[in-house]
Amino acid sequence: MADFQFTLHPITAHPIFWAILFGLVALWALLRFLIIPIQRKRRILQSVAYCPSLLLPVLPKDKDVAIFSPSRRLKFFGYRVNIQQLTCSCSRFRRLRGFYPQNDIRRLCRHLRKELIATNLFNEFDELTRALILFRLRDSCYIREMVLNSEAIFGFHPRTSIVRVYTFRKNSDDPPQGPFTGPVDKFTYHLRQEIWIYGTPPPNCEAILTLIAEIMTACKAKYPKPQRLSTMREELLEPIPVHPDSNEALQIREKRRKATQTTTPLR
Repeated sequence: MADFQFTLHPITAHPIFWAILFGLVALWALLRFLIIPIQRKRRILQSVAYCPSLLLPVLPKDKDVAIFSPSRRLKFFGYRVNIQQLTCSCSRFRRLRGFYPQNDIRRLCRHLRKELIATNLFNEFDELTRALILFRLRDSCYIREMVLNSEAIFGFHPRTSIVRVYTFRKNSDDPPQGPFTGPVDKFTYHLRQEIWIYGTPPPNCEAILTLIAEIMTACKAKYPKPQRLSTMREELLEPIPVHPDSNEALQIREKRRKATQTTTPLR
């Protein structure tokens, strides 16, 4: 039987190769476990100032115990959940939701929601809060307001065009201005297209649209201003007038020509 001898490739046998490989692995670990988590935590803590939310009632002290919540995908694997302190050992809670303030509804990961629903503590929340938890928490900001005679919760982000409205549907015997006694439902409004998507508008939709405009205006005023483009970049974005042979069009073309010499071209 022939003898087989394992030999390294000349590149892998060089010590510089292993030094570069070790450096890349160390750089990846630094980004993955230190720099990115610190930046994510800083952004979330800064967002508390301009992104309001809802606070859940403090649960009894006797519920301050660790609960095993099994994983959906991995058999015999699970997470440690504390529904009184709203903590979980899952990666999403450690990377994102755990940075929000205590009792903030945005702390509820999948496992916390599951354990709250499985216990009688979930029934101690009001109907609107229970519906919001059941519909899942997908937004960064939440505001609870009275719309005429009915309550509504608005979920949104100051930088996007989607606003989710959680409110009661109207029953046939309800007064036109509310209060409404139907089930809580989710309604989605697109600000730029100015339409209700995924279904019919909610009751009192005109009053709700007025309140949406006020809420978004107030939150956008607090939202950090995006970094402005450099002067040369702004000149690249300046549109050319309708008449291409005018003096104004020639001046803009000259600005663009100079800007392309000092900045990378726009894509």
